[in-house]
Amino acid sequence: MGDELSARPPRFAADVMLGRTAKWLRMLGFDTWYNNKAKDNELKTLCLRENRVLLTKDVVLHETMPAGKSSLVEAVYPRQQLEEIVAAFHLNEFSLPPRCSLCDGELAAIDKSLIKDMVPPYVFRTQTSFQRCRSCQKIYWPGTHLGKITKFIENIRKVSG
Repeated sequence: MGDELSARPPRFAADVMLGRTAKWLRMLGFDTWYNNKAKDNELKTLCLRENRVLLTKDVVLHETMPAGKSSLVEAVYPRQQLEEIVAAFHLNEFSLPPRCSLCDGELAAIDKSLIKDMVPPYVFRTQTSFQRCRSCQKIYWPGTHLGKITKFIENIRKVSG
């Protein structure tokens, strides 16, 4: 594989057993498709059509995928699953902007004046920076939880680096 292709971050699809891990991958900036109602055939077709790697805990599903098109996740808990995936795919080599944790859409900065009625009044008064998902329109801001998320992500990158 050439350097140009290997420099691109992988795109994932996660099976029903990896929903929380899919959210974390999105927060790390990785394009991660997830639908908790997706059937095995839908996941296979999606991965092949969109050149995604299937992340799964289902041994049978993993074994029915073409070589290199799926990864069997062995860890039980989401944090360990994320560490396993980051290490297996060398994801700590990428520095990507976060994606929407709900729908996987790209986030874009939005002017504060445009979202006044879309966020709680306290948030509007106290925050200056906002982003909106280009797909589902969810609004994001650096709330009090940001420090915990940032620390969690830094720890994942250290463990897996």
